Amino acid sequence: PFKGFDPAAIAVALQRYPYGCTEQLVSTAYPLLYAQSLTSDPKLKRTPTALANAVGKLLDRQTLDGAFGLWRVGDGEADAWLGAYTTDFLLEARAQGVAVPDAAIDKAMNAMRQISRPDGWASVSYRMEYPEWWASSPEASKKATERMRRRASAYALYVMAKGGKGDLARLRWWHDVQMKDEDQPMAKAYVAAGLARMGDNARARSAMRQAVKSLGYRDEQDWYQSPLRDVAGLTALAVEAGQGDIARQLQGRLENVVKDPDALNTQEQAAVLHAAFALLKAAGPISIDAKGALALPPAGGAPRWAVGKLADSRFVNTSKGALWRTVSVRGTPTVAPGAEANGLTVGKRLLSMTGAAVDPATIRQGDRIIVLVSGRSMQARSTALVVDDALPAGFEIETTLGADDAQNGPYRFLGELTGADVQESRDDRFIAAMDLEGNKPFALAYVARAVTPGEFFLPGAVAKDMYRPAITARSDAGRAVIAPGQ
Repeated sequence: PFKGFDPAAIAVALQRYPYGCTEQLVSTAYPLLYAQSLTSDPKLKRTPTALANAVGKLLDRQTLDGAFGLWRVGDGEADAWLGAYTTDFLLEARAQGVAVPDAAIDKAMNAMRQISRPDGWASVSYRMEYPEWWASSPEASKKATERMRRRASAYALYVMAKGGKGDLARLRWWHDVQMKDEDQPMAKAYVAAGLARMGDNARARSAMRQAVKSLGYRDEQDWYQSPLRDVAGLTALAVEAGQGDIARQLQGRLENVVKDPDALNTQEQAAVLHAAFALLKAAGPISIDAKGALALPPAGGAPRWAVGKLADSRFVNTSKGALWRTVSVRGTPTVAPGAEANGLTVGKRLLSMTGAAVDPATIRQGDRIIVLVSGRSMQARSTALVVDDALPAGFEIETTLGADDAQNGPYRFLGELTGADVQESRDDRFIAAMDLEGNKPFALAYVARAVTPGEFFLPGAVAKDMYRPAITARSDAGRAVIAPGQ
């Protein structure tokens, strides 16, 4: 019932997403909730095991006070809005029949009650304020903190209403008082949906209209926000709040804006997927009168037929509204992409264990080399940076190197290394993620061993802003030769 974007392609793109902070873990699990309605891809079929695994990973990051860490339990890096996003997902998963312990939900909801007060003190291990370096100035960081606490407050109030522990008085205060000075459309929409869940439909209608008027808002200090995310989020919440006319008005804004699912961040992908699911549900079942075709079992919530000669077949839409056909095409380039720098720079050097430069064409089996990946942000704001350095096929990672190794250990020749929030040594790549201050350099290193003789493609290192996909950099690719050992 919508045109211009293919929810199945977006679901597949989310499932392929390779990184795993708590926001990304939640977003990539959303296709498991909606897959039965959105796609026939067997990899996306919702199974209790797949959803239970996602829930289990999230619960492993929950502290005793109910908060969830960004990368691991108790790291205090997740902001309060992300806590509401995670709790919202757990409620959705439980509603789908996934076993979520009551104790975990109760702790998460107690944390929601604390962050539902935007100006009050909260004793919970979420990030409740941004440091001075977060934005371009201390004053900008202070304002970013205030905006984060307000949007977290609105989302928490919605989650509390969804979980049966709503605070109607505070939702009404939000509508009657706070909303007069609020610019964030999603905050208003969450208040609207929370009011609708608690039966105050007049205020819910008013809040949703105010949310629509705020669309187009942009906050550079909010990693998770974008105008597209807001339009999609409002569309889904309008359907949920019983305001289908507003959802249909917003539906037109989604058409033809999703050209390439991989060009969207995880928040945008999950929000568009949520909107598609809501629109499909609101539109009712697809009904097509088919003649001259053999009916097959439905797939992805849509009917299917086997057609012999198309000229002998006739299909008539008997659904309530129009139906649209969207075709998605995916391909793999035949030539490796070249170096680029868009808001970031990145480069890669191969060094011996004593710091000498290594020629990738003269490596022998068994050699250990240090891979130093470095670059700089050209953004004034903080960047949710990920560095992804794929290995040539003949190498394996032995260990990653940290800031202490370069300062106090045998690798002092590397200079200052950046302390990352997480570093992963995967079978095929090195990955690191961090909050990078504006206009700051970064440097990361790991030790790899040449294990298989042969000539291999040497990929370029990639650095990118996880929530602004256009901010990216790639170093030159090349070839690596590993000669047989003695």
